[in-house]
Amino acid sequence: MSKKEYIVLLSLSSLIILCYITAGFFCHPSGDDFTYAVDAKNDNFLETVLNERQHWNGRYISNFIVLFSPLNWGGISGYKLMPLLLIGCIILGTAFFFKNVVGKHYILLSMVSTLITFSVMPDITEGIYWYTGAWTYIPGGVLFLVSISLIIKYWAKFKMHHYAILFVLIFLASGFNEVISLLGILTFSIALFKDIKNLKFLIFLLLFLALFTYIALAPGNSIRGQNFPDNHQIFHSFFMSCVYTARFIGEWLFNPLVFFWGIIILKMNFNSNQLNKSAFLRNPFFALSALIIPTFICCFGPIWSTGLLGQYRTANLACYVFLITYSLILMANKDYLIQRLKFNSLFKYGFIILVISLTLWKNQFFMFKELINGDISQFNQDMYDRYKIIQECKQPECLIPTIENSSRTLFVYPLKDDPDHWMNVSYQLYFNSGKIIKQDINK
Repeated sequence: MSKKEYIVLLSLSSLIILCYITAGFFCHPSGDDFTYAVDAKNDNFLETVLNERQHWNGRYISNFIVLFSPLNWGGISGYKLMPLLLIGCIILGTAFFFKNVVGKHYILLSMVSTLITFSVMPDITEGIYWYTGAWTYIPGGVLFLVSISLIIKYWAKFKMHHYAILFVLIFLASGFNEVISLLGILTFSIALFKDIKNLKFLIFLLLFLALFTYIALAPGNSIRGQNFPDNHQIFHSFFMSCVYTARFIGEWLFNPLVFFWGIIILKMNFNSNQLNKSAFLRNPFFALSALIIPTFICCFGPIWSTGLLGQYRTANLACYVFLITYSLILMANKDYLIQRLKFNSLFKYGFIILVISLTLWKNQFFMFKELINGDISQFNQDMYDRYKIIQECKQPECLIPTIENSSRTLFVYPLKDDPDHWMNVSYQLYFNSGKIIKQDINK
């Protein structure tokens, strides 16, 4: 890849990510955001966090984060800062991963991989802009990959302080959600399969297993499970996970953004000694496992727990891990692929197609459209109008209009017709208002 192409790709990806950050300043809370904010409004915050394990789930880090709600310390304005912080964490964590594993081009690799993740992510709102969902999944995946990169980096010269750092990182990563622990268990189980006598693999496997057990045995899991009568069906969970895994991986592999990003990766120059750290990915079994297993786990977890993949929060996490893994596999097999495959025309036009796709594909397209035609700003104004109506309402019942100009990029969970529904009640308690009654704006 030429220097000019490098600059264009880095500048373009930075500009589009800046647009995603800009869109974040128009986002608004909904659903669980208000519920957690209300729950945390008491004198004993730590007790509230611990109660989540008893009454809902065992995710000790994400529970702390969602209960430490920006709505309680920054209001709506504080909430709007969280996408900026999340995007920054993703970019920095991804850059750290590539720097440790690849060495060269880690800034470009991070920016483009992050942007492509945002573009093909199944649900961009829950991936970036909806605080409760976004901060429960992808940050854990970032920390997981950071941990893996340090294991690769320190492999030949492990010392006690390296173990200490990794134990902390793995503890934090696993605390976001149970899927991370499952990824760790599968990763190091496969590693032990390759080298059964390796003590390091065994140590990390046992650590992930212990953390998963702690989360899985939380009393709140059984209480939460009562809301999903179709859960814990092994054959259904396995079959549907396979179906969703095939669907998602097929969509991502044949996506022009992903495909032509792969072509550009093959045009990059990397240090062969540095890439030897990822030599295990030259084995077809490990390469396929690294691509397929994370997506399968991300699908299996919610289907096993609830009976369905109702939201795509875990699929967003799978998308992020897939893009990073896909890029690394191509780097590790760069010489082989160039020798065996004919990419002459693709090499020639790949950069142009990638640039066009980065600008116009899927989530980017809708975000640009909504920014240009004013849908996002109108959505923002409609939400502020709603808050004003609630705050000015002094009656036992407050009639709240539906949001007609809802944004595809920044949707909020709609209020329910039943004023006693938990979503409506959360609004009511947060704003300390009368009953929240949804009103058709056309009536």
